[in-house]
Amino acid sequence: MFYEAIFEPSRIKDYNSEAKKLSGKRIALQAGWIIEEGVHKGEQCFYIPNSKVGTIPGSDLKELKPISIARWKDIQKSLGFIPE
Repeated sequence: MFYEAIFEPSRIKDYNSEAKKLSGKRIALQAGWIIEEGVHKGEQCFYIPNSKVGTIPGSDLKELKPISIARWKDIQKSLGFIPE
């Protein structure tokens, strides 16, 4: 499924520089797997295809909701993850 959410990391230092630039922004995501270890064990994680952001635990996302593929592509394009 395709989702959109506002990325609000609880610990910004846990993310790379690409992810830090997205802090506070609405992003387009895809659902991943359940995190099996660490602080976020048992949480659903999400990811941004075509990026180096890595996995994002659901607890670092606000206003998470499913969206259409068209909306998802629009958000991805606006963030530069899909060429115009």
